[in-house]
Amino acid sequence: MYHQRLFVPVGVTFGLILGGAAWAQTGPELPEGKGKAQFTQICSHCHGLEMVTKHRNTSDGWSAVVDDMVSRGAQGTDDDFDLVVAYLSAHFGPKINVNKANESELSTALGITSADADAIVHYRETAGEIKDWSDLEKVPHIDIKKLENQKDRIEFSASAGQSK
Repeated sequence: MYHQRLFVPVGVTFGLILGGAAWAQTGPELPEGKGKAQFTQICSHCHGLEMVTKHRNTSDGWSAVVDDMVSRGAQGTDDDFDLVVAYLSAHFGPKINVNKANESELSTALGITSADADAIVHYRETAGEIKDWSDLEKVPHIDIKKLENQKDRIEFSASAGQSK
């Protein structure tokens, strides 16, 4: 699966290649999760954390990046690369807007229970737009600690013309 060379936009590939510095000791830490060890082992030889954390990709997007890196010599098993893609997708995937997403989208994208996602949707429908993190903390009966792990993936802006 990961032995084929796929087209990856030049800017993404070039940006990742330029990030060849070692992991910064003083920089932000990687979030915990399944696949972190494989990501660190395979990717840290060439890339600094900053090069990954500033990119947001879907699972397909990360898969294409990993395919390209394999074609450039990244070493690991298909299982390792699957874990890397899953890890990157879970922690560096697209942002999710809590004022636009439905219960299923919130649950899937943020890895929260459907009950927590439903509570967020219910809160915004009854109390109005969730403007920032402090508004999100007001949602009753949610596991805010679990959401803190996804804080950098959450957007609050309402869509144009939204009435709430």
